[in-house]
Parts: sequence; C-alpha cells; structure tokens
Amino acid sequence: MGVASFYVDVPPLDVKQRLDLKALFQKTGITTQNGKESEAAAEFLRRLLAFAESAGGTAPRPETPDTEEVRALQMLSGNAQLLKIHGQKDDLTAKLASWKKNADAITKRWSAWERFLGFHSFAAGLPEAEACVKSIAAITDGRTLLAEPDSVPVLTKQLTTSLRVELGKLQDDLAAAFKAGDAKLASSQVWSGRTDEQRAAIASACQLTPPPKAAIGTDDEILESLRASSLTDRHNLLDAVPQRFARALEDAGKLATPEAVRVALPGAIIKTAAELDQWLAGVRKQARRWA
Repeated sequence: MGVASFYVDVPPLDVKQRLDLKALFQKTGITTQNGKESEAAAEFLRRLLAFAESAGGTAPRPETPDTEEVRALQMLSGNAQLLKIHGQKDDLTAKLASWKKNADAITKRWSAWERFLGFHSFAAGLPEAEACVKSIAAITDGRTLLAEPDSVPVLTKQLTTSLRVELGKLQDDLAAAFKAGDAKLASSQVWSGRTDEQRAAIASACQLTPPPKAAIGTDDEILESLRASSLTDRHNLLDAVPQRFARALEDAGKLATPEAVRVALPGAIIKTAAELDQWLAGVRKQARRWA
C-alpha cells in the first residue's frame, strides 16, 4: 500500500439542516440553490463580517465587534463548514441582528454627529461652545454615539440657539454701524460737496454698502449663513466699518483739495510744555516735507 492521506468523513446535511441554513442565509439577502449551500455559506460569512465592520469603528462609534469565531468558520469548507454553521445558527442569528441594529443606528446618528461638530466649529468663542467641549470629549472617549438617550440633538439645539442670537446681534450691529457711517457722511460738507458720480465711485471703492441680512430661522439657514461668512468674518467687518467711512471722507477731501496730503502724526508722551513745543516742531518739519 502506497502513501495515503486520511480524512474524517463528514456526513452530508439532512433536509431539515439544509432548510435551516437557507433560512439563516436569507437573513442577509442570500437565496440558496439546492446543492450550492457551500457557495451561499461563503457569501453569508462575508456579509456577516461586513455587518460587523459597520457595527463599530473609530470613536465615537462603539468598538468593532469580535469576529474571531466567524473567521474561524471561514477556515472550514464543505460539509464540515456547513455543519459548524448549523451548530452555531442561533448564535450567528443573534450576532447578525445585533450588528445590523448597530450598523443602522450608526448610519442614522453619524450625520447628526458631524452636523453637531460643524455647528461647534462655527461657534468657537461662544460660551456654549466651550461648555460642549467636555461633552464631545466624553462621547468620543466613551464611544457613546449609540447611547440612550441621545444627547447630540440637545447639544446641537444649545449651539444653534446661541448662534442664532449671536448672528442676529451681529447683523443688527452691522446695520447700525453702516447707518452711523451714512449719517457721518451726510453731515460732512466735504462729502455733500462732491457730485453724485464722485460719491458713488467712492462708496463703491470703500465698500459702503451693508451686507444683506441673512435668514437664520432654521438650522440649515444658520449653517448656510455661517459658511458664507463666519462669526469672525462678521466681527472683522464690524471693526472695519468706521475705517471704511473714514477713508471715504478722506477720498472725498482729496477730490475737494487735490493738493492736500494726509500726514500720519508721530506718537509721543508729552508731560511738559517744552515737550509739547518739541513735538509740534517735529510735526511742522514733517509736514513741510509734503508741502
């Protein structure tokens, strides 16, 4: 007798076992043809692992489930594999249900989580944003994206309420700043002495038209408004408005007296009359250079 290899004979599955496996495989959307249970088993295990991957992941998602037992089943083949899957069908059914539930929940909650983080980034500097830092760290470190009750909607509402108030205040402040600038121009003889064309050109060059008020009634409108112009951009614009109108008056003055030259006065700390005379002498000297 020559060299031979011996294997344990695994009997084929009976009708009931095959029906049980078909029902199990169907839970993942696999239709099993008679005689092709092994092919269906391979696809079933692949899909089961895919559900496991979707049931967890990077924080704040839960940890990815342990799939060692499923991968061990992949190492088998033929009737041995089918019988082992059949022996674990109840456990595999429970795993599948749990993993599908978590995967669906992650899909539903992930967009709300990213949206919350978006609002938080736009709210930088607001007290409510600072208060959310600990909550974000707790949810992330604890991997509690799927915790009940879901805290993300409450945290998001806190941020959107704060952002809506801040945006409304900034829009009102900007409108008031431009109105004050217009009033300053209207009271200036230098400005009123210019032609309509000249005033229009200066207003355009100095950007004296206030930005339109953005709609901030809904969360989507708040996001759209902030993406167009952040809170920092709006604060910077508010700070720049007086300078814009001052430049407009300066440009109008140049048109009235083309020979005039703007001179930046040097800074100084003056304590005595002698120091004042010295500073004035320096100013006169500097001004004569442009005369």
